Amino acid sequence: MSQALSAEEKMRLKKLWTDLAIKQAQEGLWAEAVTTNRNILNLFSQEPDAYNRLGKALSELGQYSEAREAYSQTLKYSPNNTIARKNVDRLALLQDVPMAMSVGVDRIDPRRFIDEPGKTGMTDLLNLAPPSILAKVGVGDSVQLHVIGHTLLVRNAAGEDIGQVEPRLANRLINFMEGGNRYAAAILGMENGQVRLIIREEYQHPNMFGKVSFPAQQGGGEVIRAYIKDSMLRYDRDEEEDMGNEDEYYDGGDEADDMTEIDFESSSDVEE
Repeated sequence: MSQALSAEEKMRLKKLWTDLAIKQAQEGLWAEAVTTNRNILNLFSQEPDAYNRLGKALSELGQYSEAREAYSQTLKYSPNNTIARKNVDRLALLQDVPMAMSVGVDRIDPRRFIDEPGKTGMTDLLNLAPPSILAKVGVGDSVQLHVIGHTLLVRNAAGEDIGQVEPRLANRLINFMEGGNRYAAAILGMENGQVRLIIREEYQHPNMFGKVSFPAQQGGGEVIRAYIKDSMLRYDRDEEEDMGNEDEYYDGGDEADDMTEIDFESSSDVEE
């Protein structure tokens, strides 16, 4: 029989597995992340951060009932954990997805969405989908822009419509897309019955040279700047307690002051 692990050895394994679990989540290796977080919980059965990460991994695999149970365990040991509370409520709307049918969700590389005048904008979606569909997406999810006539729809990884871009911006982007431009989009925020989208010009066709996707606002000379989470830009975390909060990267975190507002900026050199 192997000798029981010392407290020091357990802490060393916890640190090793925490690092690995976060790396696996960032690479979308959700099944592996389930195993790694369960390894942590076998040693530390009351570890809220590991339960949060386990819930995230199970959710990505379509195992919503197990994910909800994991988040419920977080609340057992950390009753005020906002991440867990939001996910328990969200997952209550979902049914488990068979493994063969589960659809992976792409996550944004936040560096792609750091604001650049004229190339990045944000908008609140209109005509939102029912809660049962909105529950399948979260902050940081990549979404697809899909044109139908004069309407610019936003779809999740499963191809379900979650809302549409407001008409004025939609018309502009549709014209630019028809001209050859390409755009990436992601969920920036989900609060108070609203879904906020961030859109970035990924490619400008030569025929569209000199035309700005997101021009200065009429009259004010201001360009809409993006709101980017500080934690979305911190890849290298030295402290173990920070490493335990990987779920904040995807789900919006607990604190409102985690958000960094990049203010409206005057831009007289941006052309309409």
